[in-house]
Amino acid sequence: MREGLRATGPADRAGTVPARRYDFLVAAALVLLAPGYLLLPAGRPESLAYTALVVACALVLLAVVAASPARRPWRLLVLTQLLFTTAEVVTAHLDLVGASPSPSPADVFFLAGQVAQFLAVLRLLPAPRGGLRRGSMLDVVVVTGSVGMLFVVYTVLPALDGSREELLARLVAAAYPVADIAVVFLLVRTTGWRSGRPGAFWWLTAGLLASVVADVTVAVLVAAGQAEQPRWARLLWLVFYACVTAAACSPSAPRLGRPPVADRPGAPLVRLPLLGTAALLPPLAGVLEHLVPGAGDHGVALGIVTVVVVALVLVRLWDLLRVTRSQAALVERLAETDPLTGLPNRRAWDAEVARVFASARAGGPVSVAIVDLDHFKAYNDTRGHDGGDDLLVRAARAWTHALPGVFLARWGGEEFTVLLPGVAAHTALGVLRAVHDSVPDGQTCSIGVATWDGAEVPPAVLARADAALYRAKRTGRDRTVVDGGHPLERAG
Repeated sequence: MREGLRATGPADRAGTVPARRYDFLVAAALVLLAPGYLLLPAGRPESLAYTALVVACALVLLAVVAASPARRPWRLLVLTQLLFTTAEVVTAHLDLVGASPSPSPADVFFLAGQVAQFLAVLRLLPAPRGGLRRGSMLDVVVVTGSVGMLFVVYTVLPALDGSREELLARLVAAAYPVADIAVVFLLVRTTGWRSGRPGAFWWLTAGLLASVVADVTVAVLVAAGQAEQPRWARLLWLVFYACVTAAACSPSAPRLGRPPVADRPGAPLVRLPLLGTAALLPPLAGVLEHLVPGAGDHGVALGIVTVVVVALVLVRLWDLLRVTRSQAALVERLAETDPLTGLPNRRAWDAEVARVFASARAGGPVSVAIVDLDHFKAYNDTRGHDGGDDLLVRAARAWTHALPGVFLARWGGEEFTVLLPGVAAHTALGVLRAVHDSVPDGQTCSIGVATWDGAEVPPAVLARADAALYRAKRTGRDRTVVDGGHPLERAG
């Protein structure tokens, strides 16, 4: 058995040694024994059977964790289960001798186990690397706040009524769902993960949820004056013990305790139902109070809870809008940026040219230049594509530095475009001399320039600049040619 419960190793992951699924064995045992437990007569037989099953789960859990060094993070959970088991044994003993103090000595072990359970789950389900994002934390606050405040309304507030003896019993009963609020917090927090949910995670989650439902049920019944625990609630606690044991027996148990990967900003679909449920819980509770006779009247308290939860949801919606706008702005920047050089691309160039031409119709020259790296194909063939890409990047960086405040874009391939508002052709020649002087790695460039006539469309101006560029290349390269003008060789 000790060998079968070891941590999954490389051979297991490769498929050469199949992992033994003792977690399924534990679950199957619970499924087979549950009907018999439900059919047992109330009293001593049921109490002894329940306690025996709890002790069996604790012993299996202890053996599994002790046999596997890889399950070291589970040791605190073993302590938790031992505390709970001790409490169950004390409770069974009190039932056998006919004593039923409320609160009882067992509550000390139960509440100590709740504290240990919180620390154990926090250890096994740690925060993602880098912490939870703000959106994920808001989701956790919304869900935990909604559930927690309902716990307070239906378990803690009723404890304020009654005698001192009843008050103590109700406060102890209310302490369990208050502790469960912390468990809900830890579980909701995992919806902000992008990874880290192996099979053991789901076993542990199922057990904790079963425990929360059972605790809340008993707390509500105690608040209503019913001390007897329903059989199905005790069955849920058995589900809790069995699922925790199955989680430790799972081959994926050693993977818990490692920091998972945080989810991306936004609202993953898995959290949308949680947010919707959290927002609807308080008003639904108020509706049920009016529909169910004797359900109580907590209208004011539920109204306050609803206002708080709606406010939290609105904060979350504001955060979603902020993330959406930020992502839209990022997408827009990426759509207008050349991925290699980081310069504006052709799309950004078209938008900027249209804007500048529209504002320049009142008067003032606008010049457009196309810059082409000479013999780039030969350079690319000699240095390789990486060398050619490096030349483009260094040229873009050098020209950006040489033309501060000037709109420089990558047109395509080895061609770049320069927009010079307020600059006439003769002035453009002097400005563009800096482009010739800053070509990296001893290379040269050819430039064609055209000045807008105040009426033509932007593509027509660019076509004239392109024609001037080809004249510069035909007449020897390494020069600037103005459309309709004469070649201007670069000064040595």
